[in-house]
Amino acid sequence: MTIYEFIGMNETEKAEAVWHGVFIANREDKEHRILLYTMDEFYVEVFYDNISNEIRRFRPFTTIQLLDPYLDKIDLNGKF
Repeated sequence: MTIYEFIGMNETEKAEAVWHGVFIANREDKEHRILLYTMDEFYVEVFYDNISNEIRRFRPFTTIQLLDPYLDKIDLNGKF
């Protein structure tokens, strides 16, 4: 799947596609718990509302600069 195919999906399809990705890390802001997944050729942030525990949005991206908030949370000592 490409990032463009992902962007063209509806919200339900995006949620299903993300569950087939690989979870990398999570972080929080004031309103959201944000989960980071890697897909075939891109990353996706899933924004969950902290109060309702519902998905609010998906942010797919390819730029590695957007990984900065996760770098201290990623465990590189696991199995490869």
